[in-house]
Amino acid sequence: MTVLTTEQLGVLARAVSRAPSVHNSQPWQLLVRGTEVDLLERRDVELRRHDPNGRDRLLSCGAAATNLELAVRALGRDCHLEWRSDAAATVTIGRPHATSARDFALYRAIARRRSHRRPFSPERVPEAARAAVAAAGEAAGLHVVVPGQLGKLAELLGFATRVLRDDRAYQRELEFWTAHTHGWGAIGDGVPEAALSPEALPVAGLVRARTPVPDDVVLARRLAAEHLLVLCTDTDTRTDRLAAGAALQRVWLTATVKALVGSVLTQPLHLTGFRARLVSELALPGVPQAIFRFGYPDVPAAPSPRLPLGELFPPPGGTR
Repeated sequence: MTVLTTEQLGVLARAVSRAPSVHNSQPWQLLVRGTEVDLLERRDVELRRHDPNGRDRLLSCGAAATNLELAVRALGRDCHLEWRSDAAATVTIGRPHATSARDFALYRAIARRRSHRRPFSPERVPEAARAAVAAAGEAAGLHVVVPGQLGKLAELLGFATRVLRDDRAYQRELEFWTAHTHGWGAIGDGVPEAALSPEALPVAGLVRARTPVPDDVVLARRLAAEHLLVLCTDTDTRTDRLAAGAALQRVWLTATVKALVGSVLTQPLHLTGFRARLVSELALPGVPQAIFRFGYPDVPAAPSPRLPLGELFPPPGGTR
């Protein structure tokens, strides 16, 4: 018998549903087993060109696990999160426990978090806020690096943009995940067209056939105008990827608490040899899992659509 009411389970479901995910694919489901709530990875959600090894799908599930944990704590219960090999994670609900002010602030930020794939305001983020955002990832066990050598980073990102822009299969897949999706109040998955930007990197988190590629000097100047973090793990196991997604979400929610917005660059990391070059050129202390860009919003970002909450729970006999 579950220890939570139907209304409380709804709180958990809504929190999980608001997690960021690759192409807003929402590749997760929940299985409630008494005091344990399993977060299941939906392996049937495949992006064969963007995410051939399922790395971003695991990052997405890790982010959802953070939301699940924060929602349990916001309900005034202690809990324990464990990464799984046969699922994504299990959250075990414990005894009543007062919610910390920090956890409650992060929980409240879940509904306000957006993927801001547009230019930021020119206003610079104060050092204290930048430090707090980076510290959220470090506290969760990641190496969080403010990238130097922006000329090298611009060269690598420019190359990746040209490759992805000319990859017809990649472009067909991306078109599928944007063509059927609408904006405010929509139900479903995918990335709303209105959420995308015609600008070049680093603004364009998703590279399309018409995405422009500035020369390396211009791109380096644009990178310097942004606030960037590279999130790295020591190794690249399944658990590392889940933990990276969980930490990335804490970074993102911390930014949201500070009235900041952000978006994630992952697609270049899937290109053969790109991550190794990134480690070498930027002297990174581990395996890069994501690049997070953040700042103050110039215009408000619309929320992405969400699947009906009922689809979060698998039917008897397995996942949908």
